[in-house]
Amino acid sequence: MRNILPNPYLLALGVSLLSYLLILGLKFILTTRISRFTGKVKNKWDGIVVFTIEKTTQFFMATCALYLGFNFVPHNKKLNYYVDKIFFIILMWQVSIWSYHLMEMWITATLARKTRSNPALANSISLLKLLGRLVLISILFLFTLSNLGIKITTIIAGLGVGGIAVALALQKILGDLFSSLSIVLDKPFMVGDFIIIDTYLGEVQKIGLKTTRLKSLTGEQLIFSNSDLLGARIRNYKRMQERRIVFTLSLPHQIETEKLQTAVSLITAITRSKRMIRFERCHFFRIAPASHDIETVYWVLSDDYNIYMDLHQEILFELKRAFEAEEISFAYPTQTIHMLPTEISMKSAPIPRPGRDKPVDSIIS
Repeated sequence: MRNILPNPYLLALGVSLLSYLLILGLKFILTTRISRFTGKVKNKWDGIVVFTIEKTTQFFMATCALYLGFNFVPHNKKLNYYVDKIFFIILMWQVSIWSYHLMEMWITATLARKTRSNPALANSISLLKLLGRLVLISILFLFTLSNLGIKITTIIAGLGVGGIAVALALQKILGDLFSSLSIVLDKPFMVGDFIIIDTYLGEVQKIGLKTTRLKSLTGEQLIFSNSDLLGARIRNYKRMQERRIVFTLSLPHQIETEKLQTAVSLITAITRSKRMIRFERCHFFRIAPASHDIETVYWVLSDDYNIYMDLHQEILFELKRAFEAEEISFAYPTQTIHMLPTEISMKSAPIPRPGRDKPVDSIIS
């Protein structure tokens, strides 16, 4: 019977070679068959399976084959313990590779579709990948140490204290980094938008990890911290689809009531007649100290500032011509002073002559 049994080391080597060939063949069959099936049927899970199999390394497959062959060799418990621990470490290393690539694929598939419309998203994708990689490696590292019998309570406490110290030291930088991520995900503005921040205005050129840069109307570059932007009130004119226009015309107090009504009718008719305009209202709304004021409100059905200015200029030209035809004048700031006739008597005092007359103080007294 002993002569019939093969050498255990040769048997282990054969099992390892056969296992490695089987694993390679299985990987090839699964990737090719599932890839063909995935091309016909849209199923994201099939793509995930294929992606995971493709990311399996040759080293891990060889390790699995050797581990299977190792079980056919007689050995003591101590050697078995160390071999199991080494194989577990290699397994965790492969799991980290799978997890990282799956996480990267999910982040890219979820967010990268918007990269064309928002180029700043590329920076946030990189930041998300970096943070995800750090978290993933930390979790797998601690899990591996725990399974190797190492107490990780002290390590976790040390990492917690160290993390708090680093966070306090880099509070401003980390605040800007997470503010950048918040800006990109929440999208209060995007690259190419024209925004106003307090008294500063300009077009967004770049949304970085720490700062956002604008090009002002006068040509210079404005640089803002991302955390400051989130705390500011931002007016985004790129999101505007229509422009609401309010303008006031002032007529003099001497104008007749009929002409005032005519002015309101002319403004209403001229504003209504224009293309790309939605008229809202026109009212004689105030008797000011120096004028009668008429307020007009309309909407320009475009967000283009040049279109708005062209239409408003056209309205004002026509209003001026119509008012001139109706002999209606515009008011201008005036102030009337009424003089009351009064008699003013002044007693003149003699002018003192130096050296002869008394001083002026004595005359006044």
